Amino acid sequence: MSQPALATPAANAERARIPHMAVLASPDRVALLKESCDDVSDLSDTPAAEAALKFGNSVVLLEQGQPGWDQLLLKFAVDRPSTAVIVLSDQIPAHMVRALMKLDMSDILPASASIDEILDAAAKLGASVEGESSSGANVCWAFRGAVGGAGVSTLAIESAFELARRVGPGKVCLVDLNVADGMITSFLEAVPKLDLAALSAAPDRLDTRLLAAWCYQHEGGVSVIAAPRNPDADALASEPAILRLLDVACGAFEFVIMDMPRHMMPWTKSVLSAVDEAVIVSELTVPSLHAAADMCRETDILRRDRGPARLVLNRMFQKKRLRAEFPVEKAEKAIERKINATVTSDWDAARTAVNLGRPIAEVKPKSPLVADVASLIDQLLPEELRAAQPQNMKRRRRG
Repeated sequence: MSQPALATPAANAERARIPHMAVLASPDRVALLKESCDDVSDLSDTPAAEAALKFGNSVVLLEQGQPGWDQLLLKFAVDRPSTAVIVLSDQIPAHMVRALMKLDMSDILPASASIDEILDAAAKLGASVEGESSSGANVCWAFRGAVGGAGVSTLAIESAFELARRVGPGKVCLVDLNVADGMITSFLEAVPKLDLAALSAAPDRLDTRLLAAWCYQHEGGVSVIAAPRNPDADALASEPAILRLLDVACGAFEFVIMDMPRHMMPWTKSVLSAVDEAVIVSELTVPSLHAAADMCRETDILRRDRGPARLVLNRMFQKKRLRAEFPVEKAEKAIERKINATVTSDWDAARTAVNLGRPIAEVKPKSPLVADVASLIDQLLPEELRAAQPQNMKRRRRG
């Protein structure tokens, strides 16, 4: 069998913008692609479920014969059909052809295809992917506390409802991953409908219809996914179950906001490595800052080719009050890390909101906490979505 022609791409070749590529191919081919494309992710050590969560709806290259290539193709075809898949094969099996037919966009190139041919195919499919996603991008954020009681659930709730006010109802999903003792349903007077036992027993049976049955539709336009509080629930929250839940949720909603537990779970690393933004929440105290810095560094290592973790300090004193805190600038020097955002404490508004089962923005829309969360959302939103927001938001706030 002849070896593929791994020629380097022509230096002066004109080509459309090359998108990000996730690649399962021979080491030599991966190395050449990394020389020619700014953003290449190697899938050789990535489980299929994690790959679908992280790289669904993007451009994927699979080389027949590489370990796990068929499982990856089937996973994308079933769970993320909007993924653009390029297969390198001289004789692809019939059942793999049927899997390709389930995808919205795909291409088959000979095993001997050059890097130029691969990049040309990727550029064409990448343009199609961008066109499909231009009307509504899929965004997934995870909120995690560096210390207990940092107000992570409150920030996740306020962020989800702020997004819903901007993009409209039915597009935002709030997922409480504190399966043992989550508080989101209590804060919102919502019904915990997630059947964690059923999900754990058969993760692959979860589809968009079953997910809809497990969603509580809040009148504020946010879908809430949460399990009933159960001290033994952590044992049911296996990695395949949680990744499947998030995978289907990300396919069904434009925005998915996760409230994550502080303690390490079997799925924590996979989720943090896959989300668009990992938000670490802390307070402006010396022990909290040290814990936050450590968690941020650990998260950055997991994310590698994604953006670094965002550090948010919650429950800050209002500026008009006498401050017993030390300056944020001093805190940044102490931990040698940028603090991306601060959120002002408004205890009275927060207490009233949870007693009424409503987000703080509905109870006290002019609260400094609400303004700080809006600023945080502006930071986290992808540039193309942020640019589309201002005019729409001005009309909403005036109303």
